[in-house]
Amino acid sequence: MNNNTTRTADFVLPLFTVIFGSIASIMSAMILFIVIYHQHKNRVTKEKRITLILCVNIYLCIFLWSTILMLLNIRTVLGDLYGLSFDSIQCIFYGYIDLNISGTFYYGFVTQAFYRFCRIIYPAYRWYQVYWLYIIAVPLQFIMACLVMCPLYFWHAVVYMPGLYHCFIPIQNILGIVWMFFFFYGLPVFFLSVTYIRITRYIHQQSTNQTIAVKRRQARDFVVIKRIMAQINMLFTLALPGTILMIISYVTGNTYPVHYRVAWLSIELSLIILSILMIVMTPQLKTIVISKWKRDRVIPVAATVGNSVATRTVGTLQ
Repeated sequence: MNNNTTRTADFVLPLFTVIFGSIASIMSAMILFIVIYHQHKNRVTKEKRITLILCVNIYLCIFLWSTILMLLNIRTVLGDLYGLSFDSIQCIFYGYIDLNISGTFYYGFVTQAFYRFCRIIYPAYRWYQVYWLYIIAVPLQFIMACLVMCPLYFWHAVVYMPGLYHCFIPIQNILGIVWMFFFFYGLPVFFLSVTYIRITRYIHQQSTNQTIAVKRRQARDFVVIKRIMAQINMLFTLALPGTILMIISYVTGNTYPVHYRVAWLSIELSLIILSILMIVMTPQLKTIVISKWKRDRVIPVAATVGNSVATRTVGTLQ
């Protein structure tokens, strides 16, 4: 690959990352507004309310993560165009915020799995089914991510990277990279996998004399857990190209900024796909969003029909 092709790829990748980040931010913000407005204006059951709170939790993380990645890649685009330097304490702060939000995002899925685990394994413990518990869980996830990230502060793992024009953990810092992947990605997936296996075994071990209502509820919760695992698998699959490139970069000893840029692009694209998948895979959320979309379409159509009838009536009178 010649230098011109490399420079073109270096510029195009963050540019598309900014575009995809804008789409993900706008999409998640719109869905957040729709869900919060629906909960404020309508009476919903306790189970549905908790489900929507958990969805709001994920969409809030999507909005924050896509926005911070978009802002960081705007700096990359400006750096490519004008050769600007953004080396500052503020840049390092943004790098840590990026890591913190990504960790909060993945632990949000753990919170979802925890709720389903308690509903299936411990249905008699009503305290686990109080919706205020899951409202409190949102800031707790952020605090937990901050605590997990404390060693990275002391190691000064996040530094300014001139080829990216923003701050992140360099590949050469193997301890920081391993810590990030283990606690921010590996541990949530481990918790989700254990929860999925435990629920599967529990449902299969249940006696056949349960009521039909209990069986249906367990089957419904089991389907939700499988959907959560499918979403996580999709996220890791789409983030795989950038991760593989960074591993190759570490093994070969050559640090190419394009590897990071591919990783950011794949993350933003995965956040867009996840925003759509959550609507498709969550019946309560799907009903709210589709009903809102239908209402927005019916009103203009009805107005158009009314105007046409009025026009025809005036023409007839004339």
